[in-house]
Amino acid sequence: MPKVTLRPTIAADLAHVIGEPLPYRIRAITALVDDRVIGIGGIAFPPYGPAIAFVQLAPPSGQDADGDAGRTAPGVPEARRYPVAFHRAGLTAMEMIRKSPITQVVATADAASEVAVRWLKRLGFQPAQRQPIAGKILFVWNRESGVRGQSCSPCSPD
Repeated sequence: MPKVTLRPTIAADLAHVIGEPLPYRIRAITALVDDRVIGIGGIAFPPYGPAIAFVQLAPPSGQDADGDAGRTAPGVPEARRYPVAFHRAGLTAMEMIRKSPITQVVATADAASEVAVRWLKRLGFQPAQRQPIAGKILFVWNRESGVRGQSCSPCSPD
């Protein structure tokens, strides 16, 4: 299996995972296999509200990393074949968060994805008290309180 390399994201990487301009500034890590971008993850900084942790996988190409069609399940992003590398990237992103002045980061996971929920908890996120997004679980990482997930201004009751 080819090796996944991680490096800071550059502007040219974005076209491989999204087809539109970014709505706000990001700081991210790019995962590559044989110089092909297979995913990007990091922190987005919207103008209002807390920072947002994100992962965006490159769309499926229909070929595996060796160029053979059919070995990767149809419709499944290639990046899913490298869970250890993506966990390593998540740990790197959390180190980036801890070294920054960011005090709060939010993330979401599909409610039906036990793997995503377990991963966010392992990275230090905790479910928010209020869950305002149908089909998603909102997670929070707070620096100041020492008790992650206990408060989140966008998650507070109205």
